[in-house]
Amino acid sequence: MWWLWLFFLRGIVPLLERWLGNLLARQFEGRHSKGVAKTVTKQRVESHFDLELRAAVMRDVLEAMPEGIKQNKARTILQHLSEAWRCWKANIPWKVPGLPVPIENLILRYVKSKADWWTNVAHYNCERIRRGATVDKTVCRENLGRLTRLWLKAEQKFSPIPFPPLSYKHDTKLLILALERLNQLQAYDNPHEALSRIKRHLLTQRAFKEVSSIM
Repeated sequence: MWWLWLFFLRGIVPLLERWLGNLLARQFEGRHSKGVAKTVTKQRVESHFDLELRAAVMRDVLEAMPEGIKQNKARTILQHLSEAWRCWKANIPWKVPGLPVPIENLILRYVKSKADWWTNVAHYNCERIRRGATVDKTVCRENLGRLTRLWLKAEQKFSPIPFPPLSYKHDTKLLILALERLNQLQAYDNPHEALSRIKRHLLTQRAFKEVSSIM
């Protein structure tokens, strides 16, 4: 049996030497990264770009403001940034009464920079989908929404797309036809109030349920 132990020690001693050498080196010198790039997801790239762009605009805005009101107005300006971007995506004019012109110009510059990047990403994903590259289903669905927004914005430049007026002579008849497949007795009893509620939700709601259309 002694020869089995001899061959075992001949094989295990080099491994023990290497393990102990690595342990001592790590103990005294610390760990060394292998330089392998970590996977960066699309969501992380987009959030990093948005945060960096927003931080750059906030620095410019705070530099243009007096020292006494910087901290009080920072949160308000961030809300204006978010609202301006939502208005751009919804194709709604954005205007805040009483906002200083330099700060308004900085916010509009932020919206334009983000809109250019947002549009470029939409066209890039569209080209990838057209080429038949492997694209996640969520990316395809989001990109369809982006292209739809861009198409509506382009169409509105040629001719305005008005929202349906609040007073339309056939709106009650259209509502009753739409409610035939629903069991909403309250809407049947008071169609004018139900119609006003629907229009109010359409005007103020930010997120809508997904619908499909055949072009």
